[in-house]
Amino acid sequence: MAHPDPIIDGEALAELLELEYADYDDALDQVAEAASEIVESLLRPPIAHAPNKPAAVIEAALSVGAEIWQARTAAGGQPVSIDFTPGPYRLSVYITRRVSALLAPYLDTRNLVG
Repeated sequence: MAHPDPIIDGEALAELLELEYADYDDALDQVAEAASEIVESLLRPPIAHAPNKPAAVIEAALSVGAEIWQARTAAGGQPVSIDFTPGPYRLSVYITRRVSALLAPYLDTRNLVG
């Protein structure tokens, strides 16, 4: 089921990744929806349900979407550098920690533990 008002869409993600949307439309839409849901789950309800999200929230969703896309397309779900050493697996708890500074003003504090 498609999200009623996602933060980003597949076309925005394709533009960020410099891909042709038409070549990967279904996959990009799915990744964009997943990224939107991940980021939205962290936001205060007024921000999460607002039709126009702040620029920082959009950037965070694009970043999370790029990480998901990288995990989908990289060998073994991890990037490989020029000397063929693998990087860390991208789909971990750190997927949202990398964008926590962008989301800090909009976080739902009920999600914080400890």
